[in-house]
Amino acid sequence: MKFLFRKYPAKKGEVIEVEPSAPTVVKFMTSKEFKNYAGGRTHTYYKGQQEDELIRFSLPFDSIWYAVVEKGDEAITAKCKLCAAPPASENWIQAPEAEAELESLGTGEQSEE
Repeated sequence: MKFLFRKYPAKKGEVIEVEPSAPTVVKFMTSKEFKNYAGGRTHTYYKGQQEDELIRFSLPFDSIWYAVVEKGDEAITAKCKLCAAPPASENWIQAPEAEAELESLGTGEQSEE
């Protein structure tokens, strides 16, 4: 089987983006699984989330990761890049102004209006 691949030493939360030139199978796997895949053995892999022609995969843990694009008999090309993890926005919550004022006063105090 013909395939394209790219190796990334990456951290949890980083995102690999793949943009193939035509519809195809894109797999994301660790070094061990890539060795099995390249040797034609049974392997496990992750699938990314497809958005139009772009396929994104958020890394679940630190490892050496491979992005694999299966070519079959077609002349497929692909662009691939590693993106930094998005900032943790779950820690920031926009509060209405009145609540923000109460929180800034501290515990046990009340504001008088």
